[in-house]
Formats: sequence, C-alpha cells, structure tokens
Amino acid sequence: MNGRKASRHRRDQGSATIAAAITFPAVGLLFLTLAQAVMVSVARDVAQSAAEEGLRVARARQGTFVQGRAAAASFARSEPVLQTPTITVSGANTISVRVTGTAPSLLPGVNFAVSRTARGARERFTTPGPA
Repeated sequence: MNGRKASRHRRDQGSATIAAAITFPAVGLLFLTLAQAVMVSVARDVAQSAAEEGLRVARARQGTFVQGRAAAASFARSEPVLQTPTITVSGANTISVRVTGTAPSLLPGVNFAVSRTARGARERFTTPGPA
C-alpha cells in the first residue's frame, strides 16, 4: 500500500508547476486585452466629449469655427489618453465637429484609431411669425 502511494506521489510531482505555466500566460493575455479595451473606450469617450465641447462653442450665436476648434483641442489635450488629437469643424447651418486621434497601445507598433463626431444646428434668433 505504501509503495502505491509513493509511486503515485512521484507521478504527480511538478503538475502544479505545469498547470501554472499553462494558465498564467492565458490569464495575463486576458488581463492585457481587458486593459487595452478600457484604454480604447476611454479614448473614445474623451474624443466624443471634446467634439461636443467644440460643437457647443462653434454653434453658439457669436461662435466661430476657430473658437470651436480651439475649445475641442483644449479639451482633448487636457486628457492624455487621447494621443495626437486632430479636430475638424465644418458646416453652415448644421455644424459638425470631428475629433480623431489614437488610443495608447500596450502592444508596440499597434495603433488604435479613435474618431468621434458631434453635429448640431447653428443657434440663431428668430422672430415669431403671425399667429
């Protein structure tokens, strides 16, 4: 009986090490994938918020495209998670602000492009017509 336990014990030696060697890289890859997804998501949120801030300024009655672009750029640059932000403002009656950039990458040489657009009507004052 003791001989059986001893031989069985010898066969099981190192199995925990092998299991850890197989499991650890998979768990590590899952963690890095989750962290990368969070960074891309936050970069998209920052781009959307910057576009909305630029739209808010550009569509105001006295607002200009230059002021809208400056407001969006200021917002985007204040958050380091959106890298190399580029802002485009266009439109006449409907103003469109597009913010593009890249999200930080955990993988060298891999870029995750982020682009968000906000649109809205230019504010203008009108007089009520005849009832």
